[in-house]
Amino acid sequence: MHRHPHLLTANDDLEGLRILLEHILTSGQRNGTYLEIVGCLLSIDFCQSRWKDFCKLRDEYLVAGGEFSRKGWERATRVYTDRKDRPTKPSYLKRLVAFPDRTRKLPSVTDGLDQIEKISIELSRKPGFNNLSFVILRPADLHDQFRPGYVPCAIAGDFKFRHGRIDLNVMFRTSDALAVGYADIYYMRELQMKVLNSAKLLNVSLSTAEIGLLNMYLCRTYIQRTRTSKSGVRMDGLKAAKAVLSLIRAHEIGRPHEHP
Repeated sequence: MHRHPHLLTANDDLEGLRILLEHILTSGQRNGTYLEIVGCLLSIDFCQSRWKDFCKLRDEYLVAGGEFSRKGWERATRVYTDRKDRPTKPSYLKRLVAFPDRTRKLPSVTDGLDQIEKISIELSRKPGFNNLSFVILRPADLHDQFRPGYVPCAIAGDFKFRHGRIDLNVMFRTSDALAVGYADIYYMRELQMKVLNSAKLLNVSLSTAEIGLLNMYLCRTYIQRTRTSKSGVRMDGLKAAKAVLSLIRAHEIGRPHEHP
């Protein structure tokens, strides 16, 4: 039994996804139909050229991961890019740009709080500020739970700007590494870039600032070992995860060596 959180470090996003899947396959514990790790910090550095490789690999990744990855990408894309709340999951985007809350200073403003705009403004004014935080989970979600899995997987996050780089730290209550691991990395990086680019427009002194670490604390991360599709076909999650790993390894071997 692992008594402390698992610490995984990677030099780029694709390596981060590979290490996470490998670690679950080799160190995960069986829990029903799942192979899981409880308590895992995945820390990924940023490399612009390898980020582009990560994005270009998406179509091949979705093929290699089969229905697990395709359905996962579709679900994740909805919550990260569509403001519509659904019975299956509330919109993460809506929570970020129109969080259902009001301030005590301006109680009459009832159209939600734009957390991303607030963070970008504060970052531009005080880059070293320690209040660049956001939340996605509402306590009411725990009471609503219209369907299993309704409660957001991404709970909260915080930005830190130090030494010319902006890091993003995010906590997930649970994470399906095979189905949405790629999507979570992709969309959290997009959020990181959006905040920095918005701040740069407000403060020219940030023009040389760069993207830094993406630190994802996964309270639980897993691969579903088996699943039955709506058509009654039994799917092998471990086989799909190994296919994704083979794809990533082949891609890493084929690219030139460079320092992130």
